[in-house]
Amino acid sequence: MLHSHSSHEEDLAQLCIQAGVSPDDAAALRCELNPISCRRKESSIMSQNVHAQAAAPAAQDAQSLWSRDYLFDIGVNFLVYCVHFLLMLWSTAYAIRMWNASIGMAGLASGIFIVGALCARIPAGRFIDFIGRRRTFLIGTAVFALMIPGYKLAPGLATFLVVRFIHGMSFGTTSTAASTIVAALVPLKRMGTGIGYFTLGVTVASAVGPFLAMSLTASQSFDLALMICGAATLTIFLLSFFIRTPERTILPQERKDLKHISFDRFFSWKALGISTIALMGGVCYSTVLSFLGAYTNAIGVTGLGATCFFLFFAATSFLSRPLTGYLLDHFGGNVVIYPSLLCMAAAMACIASAAATGDLGMITGALLLGFGYGTITASCHALAVHCAPLHQVGIATSTYFFFLDFGIGVGPYTLGSFVPSMGFDFVYLAAGVISIAGMALYYVLLGRYGRFTRHQMDRTAEAKTLVEERRQHFFQEALTRA
Repeated sequence: MLHSHSSHEEDLAQLCIQAGVSPDDAAALRCELNPISCRRKESSIMSQNVHAQAAAPAAQDAQSLWSRDYLFDIGVNFLVYCVHFLLMLWSTAYAIRMWNASIGMAGLASGIFIVGALCARIPAGRFIDFIGRRRTFLIGTAVFALMIPGYKLAPGLATFLVVRFIHGMSFGTTSTAASTIVAALVPLKRMGTGIGYFTLGVTVASAVGPFLAMSLTASQSFDLALMICGAATLTIFLLSFFIRTPERTILPQERKDLKHISFDRFFSWKALGISTIALMGGVCYSTVLSFLGAYTNAIGVTGLGATCFFLFFAATSFLSRPLTGYLLDHFGGNVVIYPSLLCMAAAMACIASAAATGDLGMITGALLLGFGYGTITASCHALAVHCAPLHQVGIATSTYFFFLDFGIGVGPYTLGSFVPSMGFDFVYLAAGVISIAGMALYYVLLGRYGRFTRHQMDRTAEAKTLVEERRQHFFQEALTRA
């Protein structure tokens, strides 16, 4: 309970600044919380809305995390990423086998999928609430399923590249919609745990997808791989119909603003800092995803550490996720970001020294990488959503995924260019240095300001809830006047 009107005003002003509220909305919110200072005819409406706002956080905390819609969304996201990772490796081998493509063109056949995803994520985050979250989700899953036969029907490499690009766009749309929906389903104060379990599906898929791809391509079962992907995408499309999607109310002034084009209409300024940390994590992980097979063959490590690397990686990601979600929800972001970046740096050092340590070094690196990268992706995702006001969750989600995908896409080209002259071990050591630099950058951009301490995150969540209630009140008044 605040002890004075002035201290109440000061605390509210700080909360509004944290939540990204405009001065006009902040003034309206102060009026709502202090109806005595407003016009007498509005006082009863305002006081009722204050009680609703005070009850909103408690009601949201009482919501069950494990709802049917939440579980279905996790399942859809898991299958989407299984198909994505399977086809990333499959497309390279398929292009070489079918059209005798060069290594460079085969790499393009794999990487152009990410380019398509990046091109879709930018507008998807901006327009998802205007088109409708459910409609966007269904369109994305439908195209994602329909593009599978295109791989088999492609008469040449050029057509195959077009199919990969369009399929990447449908992947970007679907994954952005699924992530936006889950952010709306999870209670604010359980965001770390909720998104942690959601992204756990991606981690498991990063082990299942490559494992299936390597097994199927090794046995030349290219058509069977497409059949598996076809069954998975059909399941994705059917499941998407059963997810009750929370929609956001669009205010009239937002629709008028839709035609304006500027950077902040497509990217969330507040999520840029934490998304940059995700980008650095993506660069490090991409060196493992792209070069692990060639590296282990070059140094002669072909035992358990090479063949089961991603299984060890997935195991620690799976086991550590409940702990990291709990720490994020109860102690804030600093407690998880610094250790995870340090673990990634240690993982890169272990992998770089695998020529001397053999399978033991690879297994240790996989275990550390699973904790480090798995925690980074889950935590940065949750914190990016936390940074943005509730009406910009879609934009914050697409900002995070754009930076993460960009890091995964650019990493192999930038660090990979040093392989001929410096060797693979240098690449992995450089990736470790990037992780250490990420710790310093996190402190400079976010850590020193205390933005992700638990106390500050609770205050921001409170402000976001109050602002969203005010937006709903404006909309209801507009409807009443109409």
